[in-house]
Amino acid sequence: MPTLQAATVALDPIPPIRWNTRLANALLGSDSLQRLTLALLGLAALVTATVVVLLGYAASIGVADVRQVGILTLLFFVFISGFYGVIRSGLNQRFADPTLAMPQTVMAQTLIAAAYAMTGPVHGATVIMLSLVMVFGMFSLRPAAVRLACIYTVTLMGVVMYWCATHQPELYPARQEVFNFALTAIVMLAISQLSGQLSDMRTRLKTQKIALEGALAHIKEMAARDELTGLPNRRRMMTLLQEHATRRARGGPRFFVCIIDLDHFKNINDTYGHAAGDAVLRAFATQAQVVLRTTDMIGRWGGEEFLLLLPESAPGDPTLGVARLRESLAKMPASPALLELRIRFSAGFARYEEGEPIDQAIERADRALYAAKSAGRNRSVVL
Repeated sequence: MPTLQAATVALDPIPPIRWNTRLANALLGSDSLQRLTLALLGLAALVTATVVVLLGYAASIGVADVRQVGILTLLFFVFISGFYGVIRSGLNQRFADPTLAMPQTVMAQTLIAAAYAMTGPVHGATVIMLSLVMVFGMFSLRPAAVRLACIYTVTLMGVVMYWCATHQPELYPARQEVFNFALTAIVMLAISQLSGQLSDMRTRLKTQKIALEGALAHIKEMAARDELTGLPNRRRMMTLLQEHATRRARGGPRFFVCIIDLDHFKNINDTYGHAAGDAVLRAFATQAQVVLRTTDMIGRWGGEEFLLLLPESAPGDPTLGVARLRESLAKMPASPALLELRIRFSAGFARYEEGEPIDQAIERADRALYAAKSAGRNRSVVL
């Protein structure tokens, strides 16, 4: 019976996608940028619906011509559905601005201006729609484009208000239209200025974000690197050792742990000074990275000690790379200022045994290092 239940669970189909998710994918697509563009168009559709409701109300109370309202409502529908079709089909991606924010703004302002001329006594309410469209435009358009859209809106409304005051003075008194025009111009000017400030704020935030990301990367690098030699530090090497131990437990390659100690380093500091000692440490680190295999990892373990992680490979002798390093250091001066000084070191090796704590492998390598130093230094011992 448990076997049957397990089989039943294993054969259960993947839960179906919810109907609302399927509907959203069908209407908006799966591309995140396209979905965002269509979401902005949805906001424009909301403004459009508000204007249509206002037009319908004006027609119901007899202050607007039903035929004109019907034509304008149809134009609003064509405007929204046309842009939806272009964006949903992906044709918008052929343009420099895939959001098509500028043509949407111009078209919306034009239709709202036409609604202003049709709504008679309630025409003042459409001015709010003009402002709302521009507020949406602030988040999609560059400041220069917002200024152009504001200039277009003010010019267009000036022409419409003059025409209405001239041809329908009883519904559009000249003094009231002057007030409406001034209000429109002031609001558009304010939106234009706010757009510039919003753009500056975005630029500052972007710059700060880049600076913070760079600082975070630098901090992470400093936390994992030894400042003097540029090698991975003790913390980073412990992490690498644990990762290799985990990989080994899963069937990964064997590896050796090696601890290197520079011979007579205290005498170098005492004789030549700590600046010379630092130069010796840097020279050793640089040469080690040149000589060792690309798969070998070396880090500063502390003081004049370095730890190596050496993945095992045929023929499997872990001392070969360290021997090459010892030979190369014997042929080069410790630093340009210390031509007579050569860097010598002792090394202790321990093969990591599967399942043992990594600290045990390090302890065996440390014992091997002690044996190398006891045997006369400048040599390697494997335990």
